[in-house]
Amino acid sequence: MLAAHASLNLPQSLGDGLILRLATQTDTQALADFNARILVDVDEPPEPVSIWTRDLMSGRNPATSAADFAVVEDTRTTRIVSTACLIPQTWAYEDIPFPAGRPELIGTEPAYRRRGLARAALEAIHALSAAYGHKVQGITGIPWFYRQFGYEYALPLGGWRDLNVNDVPALEKDTTEPYQVRRAAEEDIPTLMRLYERMCAGKLVTTLIDEVHWRYDLTGHSPGSDREYRAHCILDNEGHVVGYYSTPPRLWGSRFGVWEIGVEAGVSLRSVLPSVLRALKAQGEALAEAGPEKTQLAAIRLALGLEHPAYQALSTKLGPAQRPYGWYIRVPDVPGFIRHIAPVLERRLVDSVMSGYTGELNITFYQDGLRLVFEKGKLVQVTEWRAPETNIRWNGAGFPPLVFLKLLFGYRSLEELSDAFPDCRAWEEPTLLLNALFPKKASWVLPLG
Repeated sequence: MLAAHASLNLPQSLGDGLILRLATQTDTQALADFNARILVDVDEPPEPVSIWTRDLMSGRNPATSAADFAVVEDTRTTRIVSTACLIPQTWAYEDIPFPAGRPELIGTEPAYRRRGLARAALEAIHALSAAYGHKVQGITGIPWFYRQFGYEYALPLGGWRDLNVNDVPALEKDTTEPYQVRRAAEEDIPTLMRLYERMCAGKLVTTLIDEVHWRYDLTGHSPGSDREYRAHCILDNEGHVVGYYSTPPRLWGSRFGVWEIGVEAGVSLRSVLPSVLRALKAQGEALAEAGPEKTQLAAIRLALGLEHPAYQALSTKLGPAQRPYGWYIRVPDVPGFIRHIAPVLERRLVDSVMSGYTGELNITFYQDGLRLVFEKGKLVQVTEWRAPETNIRWNGAGFPPLVFLKLLFGYRSLEELSDAFPDCRAWEEPTLLLNALFPKKASWVLPLG
């Protein structure tokens, strides 16, 4: 057990024979069965979640082990009745990396709900995340639920457009496929890393994926896992890798999804896409035929987020854009996080009408707040702050609790937030500062697991 785990002072009694503790590998079977039963919808197969749980607890995952699961056990029956786990990863805010924790596989037996067990398990996960040094936690979870625990929707998650399989361009008669595809292998990792980083260029928040994680994604997941990842290299007619794409191992209903598409600089995505789409159609049809229900493939789902050049290249053939869901984001120390990303904020000021600014930016969240102090464009101080308890006007800005996270992570503009929340407001100079410091900007955050 690492020092981070030892710092939690577990196990802990929750009363009524319930204890909160960290899992061990001996819990693997019980947790795999629990998650497959509690976390899977009635129309979904249970095996992918069960296999994923086993993988996370096996010790093979580069970030997570059995000890990163918090469980509530009913000692009267020795049954696990509530659980959550933590998947550490590294994200980046433009070019500033920061450690992040992803709470996952959070569930409680129906008979034990509304007794605070999920809260107890999440508090343990938050404490473990803090012990690891994570500055942010992010959850890809069910609607509303995680707002109870200090989370707010603050990053886009997903977003897609569908291409009807009948609109996949056919290869012209008596012509050779200009690009071939093959499954990616370990020796392709340096190329895949470069292509992925190029695809992330210009985004605000991104997931950093090192060589170890790439190797695990290519070779470490057990077949059938919910997180099984299939990367394919795109080859030109000389056999050189000029791009890649990734897919899940199964269909989404009658649709076959593609998660990523990236090409080398100087390679036309528009010229590559017809070959890629034909390959995706063939792969999707094979999965449909192999499935127990012999599904008919209806569409290729380009699950490439809010923005991707493939949408532009195929715009006349694609179905309507589907709005993304959202990442729940929790930032336990907002002043500390802003200090961490200060170089980005200072660069933004340089390129704004507030270049060289000296002064204060006071922001109230009505129950607490922030003060940012600048000297000649440098962020020299970030502290907690509380608005004066007076009706006298003060020069600053206000956001409902947690709504500021939407601005901080480029999810919404100040104007959009002001339109949505009457108690989100800023005076003239603070408006100029906030627009300069926190512009709306697309992100691409992949949930590693």
